Amino acid sequence: MIRGTSDREELKGMAEKAQVAESVKLVYQPTAEDIIEALHARAQLARKANLVRGGVVFVLVCALLITVSFAKGDSSPVLSPVLATVFAALAGAVVLMMGKLLQRRMAHRIVAAQGKCRTTVDDSGMRTVTENGEATVGWDRYPRYLETENLFVALSPDRRSVGVGALPKRGLRSRKDVDRLREILDRNAVRAGQGV
Repeated sequence: MIRGTSDREELKGMAEKAQVAESVKLVYQPTAEDIIEALHARAQLARKANLVRGGVVFVLVCALLITVSFAKGDSSPVLSPVLATVFAALAGAVVLMMGKLLQRRMAHRIVAAQGKCRTTVDDSGMRTVTENGEATVGWDRYPRYLETENLFVALSPDRRSVGVGALPKRGLRSRKDVDRLREILDRNAVRAGQGV
């Protein structure tokens, strides 16, 4: 019985070694939509925290403006601070929309300059070759990832995930390759929102 257990462990070890040698290749033309989708997926991670912080700031600003109005002896101490806060929120929304527009324009410029990409993903990391150069990064640079309908999104280790790598599923040859890429990512990175 002890012998059977060690045989199974040995087979398991051999299977794990075989997986280490596995790699997946992607060939794709990056698009601005890839970049926008990757950035949107990253933003979803912090959305709840940002909403709570925004709500707290909104309430604090209202309270501060009401306090200042009371101190000044304003005849309508609630109305003017609330209107000022609503105006500030609308101005913030306009600035946010303009930022998204600029982000989209920058994404178009980035992909236009990049050309076709060939990316190899294995247990050592990711290697991308483009018409203009190449880059190799280890899993220490992208220890987390997200999966969207169209992409795998590699995320840098910093709190805000400043580094983002988009791996479009359309660049894979088959559904099996999508599954194999997911397995490589699961072995070497943590799905964002599921632990460290």
